[in-house]
Amino acid sequence: MFRPVRRAAFFDLAHPERPPHEDVALQAALEGHRAKGDLVVMVVDSLRPFPRTLPAEGILLRLSPSATRDMDKCTTVVEAMARLCIDPVSCFGYGDLCTGTGLLGVVGNPRVIACSADSRRLAQELSWPVIMTPSTV
Repeated sequence: MFRPVRRAAFFDLAHPERPPHEDVALQAALEGHRAKGDLVVMVVDSLRPFPRTLPAEGILLRLSPSATRDMDKCTTVVEAMARLCIDPVSCFGYGDLCTGTGLLGVVGNPRVIACSADSRRLAQELSWPVIMTPSTV
């Protein structure tokens, strides 16, 4: 029986390699969304290898190097939600604020992987939850 997708979780992986503790936090979030039956969407740079520490199951949006800018990621995610008939308000987005807010700004449930004190401060100003990684706890 067909079950329509009600929610999706977008993971912004189109930036340079993250420290291992950030991958641990992303892995936990990814597993949580899969357990709830959410669609998992990885947004990656087409020229970078896929992070080996994260499972490559789900939908993969490969961006060309020229399309990894903040607004391009935003547009790509909005188009994906429209094509999949998913309400953006119900979607989650995971990313850091060091590479921009585009992906996080178009979903109803942004989650920030803090990459600096400035990103934590900006997340607090925007009232966006910060994923606490093991090295920051």
